Amino acid sequence: MKIVPLYRALALLTVLLGLSGSAFAADALLVKNAMLITMKRGEEKPYVGYFTVGGDGRITALAAGAAPAGHAADRVIDAAGKIIGPGFLSGHSHIYMSPLRGLATDQTLYGWVNGFGPFTRGATAEDMYWFSLHGSVDFLRNGITTAYDFTDSGSLGTPAVGLGEKVPPPVLKPGPFEENQIKAKTDARLRFVNSVGLPEFGTHDEVIERLGRLVAWVKETQSDNPYLLKMAISGGLQRAPTKATADLEVRAMRTFGLINQSHFLESPERVTDQQAKFAWYEEAGALGPDFIFGHFIQTTPDLVRRAAKAGAHMCWQPTSNSRLASGVADIPLYEAMGMKVAVGLDDQSCTDISDPFQNLRIGMALIRTKYKDAKAMSTYHMLHLHTLSTAEVLGVADRVGSLEPGKFADFILVDPRAPDTGPVHDVIGTYVLACGLRNLKQVYVGGELVVDGERHLKQDEALLRREVDTRVARLAAENRLTIAMP
Repeated sequence: MKIVPLYRALALLTVLLGLSGSAFAADALLVKNAMLITMKRGEEKPYVGYFTVGGDGRITALAAGAAPAGHAADRVIDAAGKIIGPGFLSGHSHIYMSPLRGLATDQTLYGWVNGFGPFTRGATAEDMYWFSLHGSVDFLRNGITTAYDFTDSGSLGTPAVGLGEKVPPPVLKPGPFEENQIKAKTDARLRFVNSVGLPEFGTHDEVIERLGRLVAWVKETQSDNPYLLKMAISGGLQRAPTKATADLEVRAMRTFGLINQSHFLESPERVTDQQAKFAWYEEAGALGPDFIFGHFIQTTPDLVRRAAKAGAHMCWQPTSNSRLASGVADIPLYEAMGMKVAVGLDDQSCTDISDPFQNLRIGMALIRTKYKDAKAMSTYHMLHLHTLSTAEVLGVADRVGSLEPGKFADFILVDPRAPDTGPVHDVIGTYVLACGLRNLKQVYVGGELVVDGERHLKQDEALLRREVDTRVARLAAENRLTIAMP
């Protein structure tokens, strides 16, 4: 005979009697005794408290102090001595690049692109599923629960760099490239903004028609997918020869109501050409709250002022900017002029270890060194940029980015004493400066335990590794390349 818990029996009785039953409803999860870093605006100081999660994966209550006596929950986590914060967001990512790390280690942007190009050119839509799954699992294992993902469009081409440069039109490879990458992120339990490119294959009407088919497919098949937060487009003006690309992007944004994140003013190469293209975006009417500059390093105060005045945002990638010698984004200047700033890990092929704790420290170090001022970037501010500020820039802060009732319970559990970092004098200071992946113990998405230690609980990682290794080996052989260690 199955024993029904008393609170469940009472809830069932109230339903049968036509009563509300809300007083007897049990939460799916209760987390108690945790040192909470909520990142909620106006709540900068961590505190010991509790929160509850409903069956829909959203936080139902959160407060300081002890949980109410006798509170009913299916699962209880006693997080005494642990720090819990919202999962990190990566506001700029190329997840499918995960199997291509350690390449072109002494190259800047364009040389690095040539280093991984032989692998991506021959990749199929099925390859992209496994590569994206590999990257999504890796992100989650490292405490990243939401990512803005620039997908691989299945396009083969030689993008222009200089103004007016003539290049052959792209070729589209067959297969469901976009659909497979959406499926991979969903299968991993990673929340995401799915950003698609606009390869200019055919007329602009045909480009818009192709995008429309994908948007329709998403509406028809993914409307109840809690992991897909929104669709976006991947701006490509930085490597386009004419203003027509800016006009195409604006048309796509307006037709389908999409945000646009464009790689722009990233590399220290051909800066004059890049800066000249800024006016193309202005003239096209692209700049506004639904526009994000990805990187935005090789700027001038005038360009920053004009971008901020239009309401545009930017996304900063400290680790990859350093690895590729792209330069230091002047974050204090951008914020002083009114730009909102997000933070990303970029792709695993130019961050190598997608470690948000490392990204925090590199970001702080860059800004403090640039200004020769330890107050130029505080620990709290840097953490805020990698969580709630990124959610705000992406337009998803109603669902992720902080621990608040009504938002998804996407959080990480960090133990500063395993391995031991010593007594915690300042919670934010220890969390940002002394903790890292070694202290990250668990990752939850929607209140569900997805990563426990180094294990992703929802995927067969042995199978995933075999698939990725086999596919990368095939691509290497096709290009007569060797892999040092399979």
